[in-house]
Amino acid sequence: MDRRSFVRTGLAGAGMAGLGAAFDPEALAGSTRASESRLAAETDGDVVIVKDVPVPMRDGLELMTDLYLPAVDGVPLDEPLPAVLARTPYDKMRPISIEHAMFFARNGYVSVVQDCRGRFNSPGDFFPFVQEPEDGYDTVEWVARHPSCDGQVGTYGVSYQAWVQFETATLNPPGLKTMIPYEGPTNAYTYSMKCGGALGLGLLQWILSVASNGNEARANPQITEAIDEMRTGQTFLDWASRIPWRRGETPLSLAPTYEEAAFQLYFENYDYSDFWRQPGLGMDEHFESYPDMPILWVVGWFDWYPRTISDGYQAMVDMGRENQHILIGPWTHNNFASSIGDVNFGTEGARIVTYDDYLNLELRWFDRWLKGDESADVWAPAKYFIMGGGDGRKAENGRINQGGEWRYEENWPPAAARPTEFYLHESGALAPEAPSVRSSTTTYTYDPRNTVSSNGRCIVAYGPALEFGFQGMGPRDQIEMETLPGHGIPGMPIASRPDVLVFQTAPLPEDLTIAGDITAVLFISSDAPDTDFYVKLLDVHPSSPDYPSGYAFPVSEGILRARYRDGFEQSVLMEEGEVYRLEFPLEPAANLFKAGHRIRVDVYSSSFPNFDINRNTGDPRDRRWRVANNTVHHEAGSASHVLLPLMP
Repeated sequence: MDRRSFVRTGLAGAGMAGLGAAFDPEALAGSTRASESRLAAETDGDVVIVKDVPVPMRDGLELMTDLYLPAVDGVPLDEPLPAVLARTPYDKMRPISIEHAMFFARNGYVSVVQDCRGRFNSPGDFFPFVQEPEDGYDTVEWVARHPSCDGQVGTYGVSYQAWVQFETATLNPPGLKTMIPYEGPTNAYTYSMKCGGALGLGLLQWILSVASNGNEARANPQITEAIDEMRTGQTFLDWASRIPWRRGETPLSLAPTYEEAAFQLYFENYDYSDFWRQPGLGMDEHFESYPDMPILWVVGWFDWYPRTISDGYQAMVDMGRENQHILIGPWTHNNFASSIGDVNFGTEGARIVTYDDYLNLELRWFDRWLKGDESADVWAPAKYFIMGGGDGRKAENGRINQGGEWRYEENWPPAAARPTEFYLHESGALAPEAPSVRSSTTTYTYDPRNTVSSNGRCIVAYGPALEFGFQGMGPRDQIEMETLPGHGIPGMPIASRPDVLVFQTAPLPEDLTIAGDITAVLFISSDAPDTDFYVKLLDVHPSSPDYPSGYAFPVSEGILRARYRDGFEQSVLMEEGEVYRLEFPLEPAANLFKAGHRIRVDVYSSSFPNFDINRNTGDPRDRRWRVANNTVHHEAGSASHVLLPLMP
């Protein structure tokens, strides 16, 4: 098959003849592979572990799968039990995968962990996401038919392991009864790779990371070395600044399977087309096909995915699907710490503090919906953390006390929240009153050779200023970070840049709380055919002994590439002097702005390296650049504003 045109479009129920109706270790030992004469079984007290069970897919490929079977004295239990499944590209034998699998087996579940196609022990080629609907369906049904399973399968997992849950559900496997997607998107284009039309570079960096231990790299350590150098620290920033990449011109070409995926996902399918609507990428396009099942949606405010988890939950509720629950905490990606970035959220934010706590939460969910244990602790449908309310002092760990508390609601967003306009005024004011002047604009110059550094809610790991990995994510004061030479002045306030527009309220006379969806509506014009508009919402602390210049806490953000203002199916360039209305979502949020604080909205045209650099030419394949003079309108009839979900 030509990998350039690789799109999997199989339907549920098609090609199922290759599935085994039941698992028999003795029979499979001699029948699946000539090179394997027997499946190895290990006993760990009350769990029997059967490793590398070959589970057949509809195309004949067999994916290596480990079974953790509850046992007594080394003998698996006779009674069929519900099963929980995690499918991973990160190695089913890594310690955290084993720990989770053992935990569920010891609590009375058939626990199953599988290496995704083309990853670690499973054969085949790995093409991220698009292969997972069919492979996930076939695996769920194989597990459901296993004689140790009672026919019920639940799924769990974080990041890519959440992606595969959404993808599996698109084909409606009968055995899938519940799932816990933790921090993953429901649409690769809208919420991950093409955020507002801009390239979200976090997943591009991820593709490099999995390429560095993929099949090609594992066969040649020099490939791992070359790709690791490309994907880390300052070198990744240098490569990101040279987007668009060309085939064969990066170290990724040493791993052709992964180069193919990167180019199809990032550099060849710019518009929202049928490529993105397939079940492995446009999972929310197939929500109607999902099993009607309980889902626990989990995310952190400072992850990449709060909007997609929030939107997915709301979509299911709107469809009438029952037993939908959402949990949103003050966390980063795969991290339950209550102190992140340079902010403390206090003991309330640390109510889930370890993976053991989270595993117990998942166990209660599975006990409720797979074992029918109505005594299992299931909270209100919406549990979310409202940030803010702290004393604003610097704690012993050097981080500001933002504080916060948990709220429990019957729905999300809270029914009491009321979308309220806050208008951008020429004077730099932000106020509920609309401007009355007939002509009022502010123009700034965006130069792609001098980008604003990403800093705040969710940061791609980069540069010497931040730790590599997810510890680099999280909220920070709004100062410029070190990225590319000549881009900004590290340590200086972002608000001081001449290409950043700042609008803020007067000090608030009383506390003000928001909780829910946030929208930006900008009336803009430009002398460039295309450019970006990026909006950030901030909670500005007043001057204090610990923070003499105050502190700007990032609450939410969003971006739109102007050529996609009319929709992502087709780009439309701008005409110089024409005024356009841009409406786009920011990330949802819940924050208490204390009395004396200010609400601030910043508007500018770059956030690197979270998003690629728009060169302003209107052609995503063009490596040239041009300066854009961008204008924001704040006048009667063209009143730019943000919609904030105010709580009474």
